[in-house]
Amino acid sequence: ADGRRISRHHEEGPDVIPIHQDFCLWVLANRPGFPFHGNDLIREIGDCFSVRVISNPDLDSEMSLLRSYAPSLTSDTIRAIASSFSELRKYSDNGDIS
Repeated sequence: ADGRRISRHHEEGPDVIPIHQDFCLWVLANRPGFPFHGNDLIREIGDCFSVRVISNPDLDSEMSLLRSYAPSLTSDTIRAIASSFSELRKYSDNGDIS
């Protein structure tokens, strides 16, 4: 917080940090608000970056991802973990957990 600002416009000056035309930023962010307590990404940097939301993977894709990190786990265990993630997301979306 030194007073400079980031700009995608071709501005110059000691208080401007220009964004290169090939700059790409990948951010993993939680939803704003309870229970995640994340910052509102759109509010914070949405004016400087093009934001894309990627949905959570389906059960088979999530199981495949988990299997790549823990190949020694049984399929039943991986399915139980992935199903738990899915169930927690559902409860959160419905406002059932806090």
